[in-house]
Amino acid sequence: MSINIKRHIYFINACLILFVSFSYGAFLSKENAGTTSAQFLKLGVGAKSAGLGNAVTSVFTGTESIYWNPANLARADRKEISFSHTAWFEDINYEWLAFVLPVKQCGVFAAAVQYVSYGKLDRIDNTGVNDGSFSPFDMAAYLSYAKNCGNLKFGGNLKYIYSKIENSASAFAADFGTGYDFSDKTAVAAAVSNLGTDIKYNNEAEPLPLLFKLGVSHFITNAWLASLDLNFPRDNEIYFNFGTEYIVAAGEKTDFAIRAGYDGRNKDIPGFNWINLGFGIKYSDYVFDYAFVPYGDIGMTHRISLGIKFGRKTEGK
Repeated sequence: MSINIKRHIYFINACLILFVSFSYGAFLSKENAGTTSAQFLKLGVGAKSAGLGNAVTSVFTGTESIYWNPANLARADRKEISFSHTAWFEDINYEWLAFVLPVKQCGVFAAAVQYVSYGKLDRIDNTGVNDGSFSPFDMAAYLSYAKNCGNLKFGGNLKYIYSKIENSASAFAADFGTGYDFSDKTAVAAAVSNLGTDIKYNNEAEPLPLLFKLGVSHFITNAWLASLDLNFPRDNEIYFNFGTEYIVAAGEKTDFAIRAGYDGRNKDIPGFNWINLGFGIKYSDYVFDYAFVPYGDIGMTHRISLGIKFGRKTEGK
C-alpha cells in the first residue's frame, strides 16, 4: 500500500474517532439551545478568523489555530506571539493572548489564555435593594501540541476552564483536530472542541458546548482563498460557515488582505447579521488584523489582532 493511500486512511480514521467522541453526548437540535454552560467558549477567537466568517477549520490562522483546530499549528515554522481584543456589547471585553513555539524534530507547542470580563454589575438583594457590586468573568487556559506527518497533521489542546459570577466553577476539557493537505492549494480538516467534564455552579452541573467541525479550503489562485465549514453543535442544529480572502502584494515586505465571510450560527438573529468583513496588513514579521462582526438588532462588534513572528525558521517539526 502506498504512503499516500495510508495517509488518506489515517485521516479518515482520525475523522471517525473525532466524530464518535463528539456523538457520545451530541443532540444536534434547536430544542437543546441553552442546555450547555461556559458559553464564552463559543465566542470565537481572532480578527482574521472572524473576517473569514470563522470558516477556518482547514485554514492556518497563526496562533488563532489553537482555538479553531490545533492540528493547523503544525504549519507554524517560527515563534509567534499575538494578542486579540474584542469590544463586545455594553461593558464586555474579550481578550486572547497566545504564544507558539515550533521545536525542530519534535513538533509545535503553544499556550494561550482566553478571557472575558463583564464589567461591574449591581448586586440586588431579594428585597430589591442595592447591595454593592460584583465583577464576573470567564477564563480558559490552553496548552497545545501539533505535529506534521507528511501531508497529514494532527494536534490537540488541554485546557482549564474557570468561571466566576459570585460563586465560581471550573472544568477541564480537551480539543482534538486533524487535517490533510491534498496539495498546496486544497486542504480538508476535522476537529472536536470542548470534550470534557461538566462545569458546576452550586449544586447544578451542566455540560460544556461540545462541537464537531468539518472543513475544506481551496486557493482559487495563489492570492485568493475560499473556505467552508460544516458544524455539528451539541446544543443547536447543524450550521455552516463560509469565508474568502484575497491578498494583494503592496511592497517587498508588505501584504494587504481583504476578507468576507458568513457565520451560519447567527442566522436566526433579527436584523443585519449575514456578513462579516475584515482586512489584514502584514509588514515583515508584524501582522495587524481587523474584523467587523454584526449581530443584527443586538449590535455590532469590532475585533483587532496584533501578532509578531520572531526567531529562525524551524524545519522538520
